[in-house]
Amino acid sequence: MKSKLLYTLLFCLPLAVFGQDTLSGNYATLTIPAGVHVVKDVVTVKGLLTVEPGAKIELLDPGVIVCEGGVAINGVKQNIEFYGKSKNEGVGLIIKNIDSSSVSIVGASFKYLQMPLFFDFGWKRNNVNISDNNFIENTGKVSVIQVLDPPFSFTADQGSIEFTVKNNLFANNNAPVYFEDLKSDLIQLSIVNNTFAGNTVYGFKNYNISTNILYGRSDNNYSKFPALIESNSFVYNYLIDNNTDTVAHAANFGIYGSDKTFKLANNYLGSSSKLEIAKTIHDQALNYNAPQLIVEPFLTAPPASAPTHVYAVQTLDNKPITDSGTIAEPLKGLVLLSNNDLNVSKSVLGFSYFVGDSILQKVDTTLTYTAQPNGKSTTLTITKAVNTNKKVGYYTLSGIVDNTGRAVPDVKVGYNAWLNDYRARKLLSEIIAINTKKAADSIKPEPPPTPKDSIKNTFQKIEAPIKSRIEVGLVAGGAIFTGTISSPGLFNNQMNMAVGVHGSYTLFSNISAGLTISSFKLSNSDRTSSNNEQLARGMSFSTSVLSLSPSINYDFVDNRLNTKAKKIKPSIGVGLDINSFAPSGTYNGVEYKLQPLGTGGQFADSTKKPYSLLALGYFIHFKVKYQINTLNSVGIHFSYHKSMSDYLDDVGPDAYPSAEKMLASGVSDPAAALYFSNPTSRNIKGQFRNSPNNAKDSYINFGIFYARKLFK
Repeated sequence: MKSKLLYTLLFCLPLAVFGQDTLSGNYATLTIPAGVHVVKDVVTVKGLLTVEPGAKIELLDPGVIVCEGGVAINGVKQNIEFYGKSKNEGVGLIIKNIDSSSVSIVGASFKYLQMPLFFDFGWKRNNVNISDNNFIENTGKVSVIQVLDPPFSFTADQGSIEFTVKNNLFANNNAPVYFEDLKSDLIQLSIVNNTFAGNTVYGFKNYNISTNILYGRSDNNYSKFPALIESNSFVYNYLIDNNTDTVAHAANFGIYGSDKTFKLANNYLGSSSKLEIAKTIHDQALNYNAPQLIVEPFLTAPPASAPTHVYAVQTLDNKPITDSGTIAEPLKGLVLLSNNDLNVSKSVLGFSYFVGDSILQKVDTTLTYTAQPNGKSTTLTITKAVNTNKKVGYYTLSGIVDNTGRAVPDVKVGYNAWLNDYRARKLLSEIIAINTKKAADSIKPEPPPTPKDSIKNTFQKIEAPIKSRIEVGLVAGGAIFTGTISSPGLFNNQMNMAVGVHGSYTLFSNISAGLTISSFKLSNSDRTSSNNEQLARGMSFSTSVLSLSPSINYDFVDNRLNTKAKKIKPSIGVGLDINSFAPSGTYNGVEYKLQPLGTGGQFADSTKKPYSLLALGYFIHFKVKYQINTLNSVGIHFSYHKSMSDYLDDVGPDAYPSAEKMLASGVSDPAAALYFSNPTSRNIKGQFRNSPNNAKDSYINFGIFYARKLFK
């Protein structure tokens, strides 16, 4: 019997391992049936993505599903699961590109992911429906849902996109829900009947817009579709201070933009007091440039239409337990107030606390209790308490569901106060460890300092929407040629006008990539030179240049800073030039293009060929920018350009051709070709046309610029 059981296990184990379907690569369309599926890399679906009920999709870092067409995820009671693995969490779903289809994400669960849903810049669909989903315990700290703007035209009527977020549960996540524009001329946004419970966002105590569980922009240049946000419940959502790892305050909703007001009425915002509600939102009261949130009339309790959750906890004698209350003495029981009936028949009640006064030894205990449900009030009477010796602790009730079997967020009582105690103990333990190490190091020679990772410390990755990193500008100034036909004194050369457009993209905190398209003229004459040999040579030229110049730049000041002390921002960069040019000269009052004449003997000698009118080059440049405000800046620039062609001025390393060969070269005007090959008709036997200095062609650009970030 035992041997049969062993054989059965050995047979089934490979089936369990290899029964998983691994998804990878590109698909025209993709249907994911019921069963377990694994995504370990980028999966791109060009057309319709269909996920059937019962499907379980495990995304392992860097696993992500990119949807370029329609999405049909239609589960029943959250029986479609997208989830990651601890310490190896995948990304989620990315909606991108323009498509005439729809996005339907209904009845699914998203758990342990970095960014469950991301509507990338430039996306567009006919409509979007995100309803009846659970977003629980997602670990990423950027966004749970992030929706950037689709393409928009101010001139053409593009219709509208109905975007519905309804009856979803957002619980115990580490990131907010972000909409780039909560007021739009293209998206009809509806956020109704959702529960936001027990979520945390990370930042600093100085409250700002993005450190809220739901936030976005409302500008007065859009007028058609203000977002409908009502019948939602916001409870126990907090900002965690990165410096102290403790709760700073409640953080429910943030708004910014140029609108005067924004409507947020008919929602439950964690309290029935307007004064307390004001502490959980970020609007004009904290930033005078932001709209004022109109929260009245507000709900005094969560609506029953929102996913079930506990919104208040009391003692057995009906005294409220605040979210900042300290639990130092064991409670006899808890009274849970919820928006719908709870089912706690399989719930686990635990109590966690520290042992001792100065150590980080945490004890997790399981308590026994009896439950007395009474509609939307559930009483838990603790039948077995624990002696904590008056140490600060917190209660956790997990495994709650509602009467339909849908998950209900865990309840934590006293957790915020316990975090403060944890922080104090952690600091104390770190101080003890430092002092112990110092005492040990005092009797040992000090090791050499460990070099810092300068790249990691200098170039910090920027977590910001792609389009907010883009800057464009206008450039104007001068260009001076410093090649073969030029004077040793820089300002003895001819200066011409240069104009252009410039774009840059911020890669890291001190690194940006740029692209400049410029148009300018280069010209010079040996007649202005102080060199006798050049005066005797007597050559001159003029050329218009169209230049395409990509570059990489180092900013000496963190490009994210915009303070009075950091308004002046110098930078240095290097890049490549792609130059289109066509040198010309004047003979007998007529202007000639010089390359078709073969002035260096290119058409008089069968071993030669004409030079290209497209040249590569490289350059180094220096800029000083003055940041006027967040979006606008002005500055000066200087760049030195070296060409890989010696023919910008038509004078290269060619021997002077003989007059007989030039006249017989077969060009359109042999007399003009002869003149330009040797304008002074001097005796030049054995010399090259770029004598006496053999200079390589180069030029200098300088001037002023204006730049602007197109998006906040």
